[in-house]
Amino acid sequence: MSTKKEAKESKQPVEEKTDEKPVEKETAKFKFECTKCGTCCQNRSSIPITFTDLARWTKQGSFIQIILPHLELESLSEADEISKIAIIPFIKMKDIDENGKGICPFYDVDNKICNIYFTMPIFCKTFPLSYNGEKFYVSDSTCEGLGKGSMTKEALLELRKTAISDYNQRAETSLSMVPLQGMFIRHFMKQSQETVNRLSDEDQKKLDALINKSKEEPAEPTESAEPEETTES
Repeated sequence: MSTKKEAKESKQPVEEKTDEKPVEKETAKFKFECTKCGTCCQNRSSIPITFTDLARWTKQGSFIQIILPHLELESLSEADEISKIAIIPFIKMKDIDENGKGICPFYDVDNKICNIYFTMPIFCKTFPLSYNGEKFYVSDSTCEGLGKGSMTKEALLELRKTAISDYNQRAETSLSMVPLQGMFIRHFMKQSQETVNRLSDEDQKKLDALINKSKEEPAEPTESAEPEETTES
């Protein structure tokens, strides 16, 4: 009996060692810590915006007026499955180079800070971790913050949730834009027709004359690259 008891007691230190394993697992394999180098804000393509971003900025009152001038409608590359469906809102970069990349209009180059950091697009919040609907991936392997700092599994889980949310919100925005595009086109065509119908007979004749004139005007002749030779008399 004493031998069995001693054997059980001798196993206690082994059990204490196993208690240390969960502590080791709390550290995630994926590490990232922003170094505030500003590379991702200065050499990048347009930033996709979701309806959630737009709604949040609108609720913030006049703040939407600061962002609105920098928003445009366009599509992502053909490699992105979401963007093949419809155009979606984007933040357009400034000082765009020959590669189509530029500086975010909300990035303060001198102070190296984001002027809308407290309400940045969800797309920026996930950087450099992204989600494509099937798996997580690093969107920019050149980011100097990769592998730096420490990241717990809880922090990584939260970042993954944000990446999934970004993907879902962009998908919902793109899907919603499909019927919206048709609605906008019909709306503006209807408005244009109603405007024409409200024209007086005299104004209608003037409009018809302008349309007919534009159709009848011949194309401008192309200038010859070399001057014509003249013979001296």
